[in-house]
Amino acid sequence: MTRTLTEAQLIEAITRLTSDRLTEYLAAEIVIPEQSEAGLVYQSIDVARLELACELHEQYDMETDALSMMISLIDQMHGLRAELREVLNAVEAQPEPVRQQLIEVIGTARFSRR
Repeated sequence: MTRTLTEAQLIEAITRLTSDRLTEYLAAEIVIPEQSEAGLVYQSIDVARLELACELHEQYDMETDALSMMISLIDQMHGLRAELREVLNAVEAQPEPVRQQLIEVIGTARFSRR
């Protein structure tokens, strides 16, 4: 079972996070907590996202909307990496002639776009 945190536990766990900043991040949908019997709760992925948001906010003085967009792009990149990993696993599972043909086609397509 995944451990969840309440807002108070979350703010205690992330030293740079304040209640006001969390409210801003919630409005920008940087994190979306789950509703439970105990109220709103946060997952470990929310902790990671909020730590990154706080770091970017402080180091680069990023506005909340820009943070939201950047974290969304990071999410998309992670999703694409997972999909690419699956494609590579599927290619690797093919017989050698099929793998070589795929490598040739992918390489040709990749380098012909330049």
